[in-house]
Amino acid sequence: MKQTEVVIIGAGPAGITAALYLKRANVPFLWLEKGAPGGKLLNIAEVGNYPGLPSRSGFELALELLKSTEGLGVKPQRGDVKSVEKGEAGFLVKTDQETIESKTVVVATGLSNVPTIKGEKEFFGKGVSYCATCDGPLYRNKTAIIYGTGDRALEEALYLANLVGKLYLLSPDKEYQGSAHLLENLSEKNNVELFLNATIKEIKGDMRVSEIVFEDLEGTHSLETSILFPLYGEKSASGFLSSLNVEMDRGFLVVDDSLMSNVPGLFGAGDIVKKKLRQVATAVGDGATVSSGVIAYLNALKKTKK
Repeated sequence: MKQTEVVIIGAGPAGITAALYLKRANVPFLWLEKGAPGGKLLNIAEVGNYPGLPSRSGFELALELLKSTEGLGVKPQRGDVKSVEKGEAGFLVKTDQETIESKTVVVATGLSNVPTIKGEKEFFGKGVSYCATCDGPLYRNKTAIIYGTGDRALEEALYLANLVGKLYLLSPDKEYQGSAHLLENLSEKNNVELFLNATIKEIKGDMRVSEIVFEDLEGTHSLETSILFPLYGEKSASGFLSSLNVEMDRGFLVVDDSLMSNVPGLFGAGDIVKKKLRQVATAVGDGATVSSGVIAYLNALKKTKK
């Protein structure tokens, strides 16, 4: 069985930064990623708000971030984590290939977008996006649609409403499930229209998205649009933590200022953490913060053993 000080799960911006900082601090760790490194960046058509860099695709930015760890001789290894359990020395991280014993675990698995609408996968990057704050500025004064529920969709809608000419917010809920103050703020926007009990059935277009088809209690309808943000299929990638009594809030990991959860030694970073803003810049910041928290925790463990 492999043994290490830290296991980082996920190779998005948060995981990349955590690996960079831990390597520079000479902390032994194993870095796991079940898919292609880059995380959610691989699903973003354009990132234009990362400081110091011109606009580029999410894929290109992911490559740039990965270069920082590769320059230190560090790359994520393939590993699909099936469970994280308590062990004698801290945790047992069980993957599809092996079991790793680690004193700490950093969960940086982010959110996964599961395509649920006909045409969603085909039109990704061609009028389908999963990040309004990333791609919204590209659609100033045009028509946009957000499909989702909860505060995440409301926050994205409030941001978009200040940019686009017309915004439709479609939700499958009978009554919108979100914070009252966000709903109130959104209701004050003259260019926003809310549809409840609405389920998007199909995304249509030629080379790009031009309209969506949805159903509600009154029947089948269509709406013309330039961009669709289907947030309803977004889920946190945290099922492997089910054996631990981890505090979660609507699928997000609740953490303290050091980004440690209520389970000592279990940390979170990036989009999986409960927070107000989910951007590349905040994920990178989380990676730096969590590495500091992990180092402090490991130092405290050493002191207690003396």
